[in-house]
Amino acid sequence: MKKFVTIVFILTAALSLNAQLLWKVSGNDLQQPSYLFGTHHFISGDFIDSIPSLNEVINNIDEVFVEIQNDAMTNSEALQMMQMAMMAPTDSTLDKLYSPEGLKIIDNVVKKYFGIFGIGLDKFYPMKPAAIMMQLQVIQATTSIPDFNPMNLIDKAVEKRCTDKGKKANSLETVEFQTNLLFNAPLNKQASDLLEMCKADDKMETMAQELVNDYKSQNISRILEIMSDKELGGSDAQDLERLVFSRNRNWIPTIVEAMKQRSILVSVGCGHLPGPQGVITLLQQQGYSVTPVTSHE
Repeated sequence: MKKFVTIVFILTAALSLNAQLLWKVSGNDLQQPSYLFGTHHFISGDFIDSIPSLNEVINNIDEVFVEIQNDAMTNSEALQMMQMAMMAPTDSTLDKLYSPEGLKIIDNVVKKYFGIFGIGLDKFYPMKPAAIMMQLQVIQATTSIPDFNPMNLIDKAVEKRCTDKGKKANSLETVEFQTNLLFNAPLNKQASDLLEMCKADDKMETMAQELVNDYKSQNISRILEIMSDKELGGSDAQDLERLVFSRNRNWIPTIVEAMKQRSILVSVGCGHLPGPQGVITLLQQQGYSVTPVTSHE
């Protein structure tokens, strides 16, 4: 009986580690704890109030660190930079990147999502494939995620709730970096990724819904598993390194230095937290204790 109880305890503890969005960072001579929170780029900001202790954490921290501040991404200079980066060179428009068969596959998906607005593939010809992928992902989320509202997403909502409380917001990355990350991969890679996304459109819809469900159940390990599984519509190793793992490593020195000075909340996409190359493990390797925040803390 005692052995059975021990097994149940171990399983419960393991599940709690997988099913957690809010984490406390302590130890290693920190004067006060800091926190990690995993967001989801397509989840409503109202979900904040479903996370036990998050509002209390926001009240108690000194500053918040996000991937990039909302103001930095929405000012006129940043928008102009992104708009220019989204445009394809004149010798690399869609008709020059794809065969007629490939264009037909993409056209069918564009019609599925944008046909109701009278928008056809011709409107996307001047854009890079990565920019078209982004447009498709947003409209796909609108149709497949019931409470999706691009004007009220949890990333921005966490930052706003912190700044409304007088907490300073800081960016972990620059507009230039994120623009390059999103739109300046080699065009042949972008073209291949867009075509694969369109070929697997039904699978991508299912994956988007699964990611939302796993997020709401706080299963961040499952989210990383989906993101890493090509069969489920996830990214290949090259993209995971570029989009997730290398960024995790780049953030750590900034996070560590800030934690030494004050109590901070690091609010980033939940896929950055778990796994051997996740922010949780990287901080543990630096000697910090990183533990789930329970509702009674």
